[in-house]
Amino acid sequence: MNRDKIHSLIVRRLHPVIRFAAIAIFLSLPITSMPLLSRVLGNTLVAPPSVLFLFFLLLGWLPVFLLRRDGIPAETYPLLVFIIIAIISSALAFFLPLPPYKGNSILGEEIRAMLTLAIGAAFYIATSTWFRDLNKLTGALRLINISGFLIVAWSLSQLYIILVENGHYPLWMDRVQQLLSVRSILDPVSKTRLVGFTYEPSWLANQLNTLYLPFWLAATLSGYSAFKKVWKISLENFLLVSGLVVLVFSYSRIGLLAFLLVLAYAILRLHSFAIRWAQSRVSHRWKILTRMSPLHQRLMTVLTLLIYGLLIFLLLSFVARTDYRVQKLLALEEIPTNFYEFAFKVDFAERVVYWTNGWSVFARYPLLGVGLGNAGFFFQEHLPNIAFRLNEILTLIDQAPYVPNTKSIWARLPAETGIVGMACFIAWLYVLWRAGRWLETKHQPLRVLGWMGTFSIIAYLAEGFSVDSFALPYIWVSLGLVTAASAAARRQVEASDSESVHEETRPLSTSF
Repeated sequence: MNRDKIHSLIVRRLHPVIRFAAIAIFLSLPITSMPLLSRVLGNTLVAPPSVLFLFFLLLGWLPVFLLRRDGIPAETYPLLVFIIIAIISSALAFFLPLPPYKGNSILGEEIRAMLTLAIGAAFYIATSTWFRDLNKLTGALRLINISGFLIVAWSLSQLYIILVENGHYPLWMDRVQQLLSVRSILDPVSKTRLVGFTYEPSWLANQLNTLYLPFWLAATLSGYSAFKKVWKISLENFLLVSGLVVLVFSYSRIGLLAFLLVLAYAILRLHSFAIRWAQSRVSHRWKILTRMSPLHQRLMTVLTLLIYGLLIFLLLSFVARTDYRVQKLLALEEIPTNFYEFAFKVDFAERVVYWTNGWSVFARYPLLGVGLGNAGFFFQEHLPNIAFRLNEILTLIDQAPYVPNTKSIWARLPAETGIVGMACFIAWLYVLWRAGRWLETKHQPLRVLGWMGTFSIIAYLAEGFSVDSFALPYIWVSLGLVTAASAAARRQVEASDSESVHEETRPLSTSF
């Protein structure tokens, strides 16, 4: 039996399994830490059930992919180099004088860290290679809407309990949450902040900002919908507004900052287009707009930017009224000159302590870092004085048996993979940024995926200061779809070029 027949047989037998696994991955994305799976993996907090379906997808899809010999998309190469650098750095870590930390082993930390990187990379590769045509990409966008609707519906139910019932959740909601998260919904955090199906509010903001909101915003701006519109209103329009409400009431400062950066970028890109559109719409009524001087045009631009600034100010003011941390962050009086004191005043000094450790480790080992998972071994050596005024840090030092992490991907990457690994990771993001910009010039659904990719990367730049785990799948899935879309667009261009060449080389007709 030749290779083509084997490939055809495997596709027929395994396609239903692969299709089911792909659907299940997207539908289970809202859940970040299922208790049963967490216990199986050693009581880890990051235990998304989508990992199980990812395993079945790879089990069924990998043989088909290898037999097809299509090769991985070119956008994947910088990531593969980063993984190689991470492996080399982790291997060399055994020759470094890493300080002991409460009996934890280097090998154990590296295995756990490598596992999380493997999970994230597997999400990316599976997504970028399976969703290879426009029909599959459209199906993926529909699944994002469905799983996003589940997030919004459950989170708004929590919001009703918080605002109306003062955080007194009914027993049935607690039981549902206990099936889907290792943290009970009766936890004090959930009485004032939305958590969705996640472990904590910042994770809810992360999944919204790196996957769901980028697509809903891109679809709204480009007029695209994965489903049929009703009265020119799409499901994405509704989910965008609802998702923003959920994001605001998660009270994640990094999450809010991430979306504001995305919004600022969208305004910057669409500003001139919006001005031209407004002028063309009203020029037939107010002829003066067709004869506007450059000074008047500049004044109109300034007025528009002031309106944008006012809207952002109103949004921040609203959040400050409901979140004392944002209120202190926006207060301009008595700003400390010392950065640590400023961080202490606005209640993110703990995060700065974690970040400081990562950056201090990078300063000591700048080339290749200390290997994945090993930055925490230096934690007690790099504690600033303010750390001894923070209960969280003192509890971590005195009671927690595990090795601390950096709490930020932008502190972790340089500390654990050095400037070489960091450069490769940034290069991968830049390649996907360029791919997204290129896709914006294509037809739907490639165009909406291009906008989605640029929005996701911008959001990840901010979200990376709050999350350092590779295992959260949202950015990997988002960028995997962008990679798949870019590969599909290249195939379209190649097919078009091939057809053009065929037309040019076709013999001329001799008939008259």
